[in-house]
Amino acid sequence: MACERRGVTIKVGLSRISVAFHSGERILRMKTRPTPPPEERSDISSFFDALWPDLPRGDLSAALVCVVPDLVETVASSWEERTGRGPEIFSASGAPFAVDYRPPESLGADRGAAAWGVWARFGDRLGESFMVADFGTHTVTTVLARGRLLGGAILPGIPLMERALGAGRVDLVPGPTLRGREGVTGVRGIGSSTREGLFSGVVLGSVEAVSGLGRRAEEEVGEPLPVVLTGGLSPVVAPLFPSGVLVNRQAVHYGAWRFLAGR
Repeated sequence: MACERRGVTIKVGLSRISVAFHSGERILRMKTRPTPPPEERSDISSFFDALWPDLPRGDLSAALVCVVPDLVETVASSWEERTGRGPEIFSASGAPFAVDYRPPESLGADRGAAAWGVWARFGDRLGESFMVADFGTHTVTTVLARGRLLGGAILPGIPLMERALGAGRVDLVPGPTLRGREGVTGVRGIGSSTREGLFSGVVLGSVEAVSGLGRRAEEEVGEPLPVVLTGGLSPVVAPLFPSGVLVNRQAVHYGAWRFLAGR
């Protein structure tokens, strides 16, 4: 039996850096850390140094998906110092779909990678038309219709809205909570207290915004668009969506892996 290809994908978001170790079609290991402010970016090298010392350094190819432009060079050089080879910088230009975004190079790398990851993981079920909703620092929708990435919408994410409410001085706990993979508890459309009302507005408001954007997008393209949730909060908010919604939290990493496999 042939050995499965192994490699690493690195995602640099506004709030977190995540590194995934892939073997074939599986993610075997993953580590994350907060995205550092400019004065602490030397810590990235130490983060890479501490990654899985048992893995060989020199024979692992890597792909980088970065949405923080001034961190691309820092992360790439830090990885090259650790392994002796720099990562491939993600581009959607080789994706199995056309990019109609204007201009194409302005499409966020994470959006292109997420769409590619969903295509790879669910393409047989979804076909060439679907909408990806990424619940991270921002809530971002990306629409593919008939094999063409058209664009979508960008909203403040749940974490940003929580901090913005009451100028960050309103404590939403105790009250409804987000309980990791267990999903949302205690959230209702009619909050019976100020905390509940704020929480419902943030969480249900985000869910309803994505659902409404999906319906509007279906009207604009003239066909159904199944919804796939991704991003750190996707397993949490998934119970608030209709039962047919799909979830793949690591779609960006899977898309980056497909990009790397084609290099």
